[in-house]
This record gives sequence, structure tokens and C-alpha cells, in this order.
Amino acid sequence: MNDICMNHEERYWQTLTTSANTFFTNGNFEKALSLYKKALYRAEILNNHLLDCKRLNIPFMQVYIISCNNLANTYEELGNITEAENLSKRNIYYLLHLASNKSLDINEIQTELRRASLHYVELAERINSGNIQQEQFFKTIKEQLIENNFYYK
Repeated sequence: MNDICMNHEERYWQTLTTSANTFFTNGNFEKALSLYKKALYRAEILNNHLLDCKRLNIPFMQVYIISCNNLANTYEELGNITEAENLSKRNIYYLLHLASNKSLDINEIQTELRRASLHYVELAERINSGNIQQEQFFKTIKEQLIENNFYYK
């Protein structure tokens, strides 16, 4: 993708996110949800071009994480706890996937992984899901953290 298109995708993501934030703040969660979904799609496009993003200093990782967090928060407000939890998990899996890419800054990934994990735990505490699926998820995350040398005893 050429530089003009890449920069357009980032600007369009920013516009969608800003508009969605306004709707969210005003309590129009359905409209915010629609725009946040479009913003996530733009984030996914950017993430399909990591090298271009790096070269153009587009913060693809943060764009994706913000998009998932915005959707998770909106789903939580709408009472769709399952989707909120799935999007929080998605961030963690995304970051663990990025950890295998040696051309990316592992320190940045570790920092974002800590934030994403905290966001998920806080969500889980709020919704008090504490179920077997969640326990399995925590086990999987711990295994991945150990495998990627992110886990310290």
C-alpha cells in the first residue's frame, strides 16, 4: 500500500474514533458501536502493513488496542459482557502474536501486554465472570507469557 493510502487509513481511523467517542460520551452506545467497528476495520488494515506502518511512524499497535478497548467498553455499556470480554482477550492474543515478530520492539509489546492484561483483569472483576473458560484463558496466557519470556516469578 502506498504512503498516501496508509496515512489516509490512519486519519480515517482517527476521525471514526473521535466521532464514536462523542457518541459514547453522550450515551448513544449503538451509534458509537457502529463507528468503533469501522475504526477496528481500519486498524486491521493498518496491521496488515506493519512494515509500512513502522516506516511511516503509524502507531499500529496502539491503534488496534484502542479500537478493541473502545469496542469492549461499548459492549459492556450495552450489557453484552461476552463480547466485551472477547475483545479484551483479543488484545492479549494480538500482542502475544506480535511478540513472535522479531522486527518489532519487544519492550513496547511487553508494556502493551501488561496494560492489556490489566484491562482484561479489571473487566473480569467488574463482570465477576469467574468461570471455567476464564480460568483456561488465564492458564493459556500464563503459558504464552512464559514461552515469550514475559513472565517473571
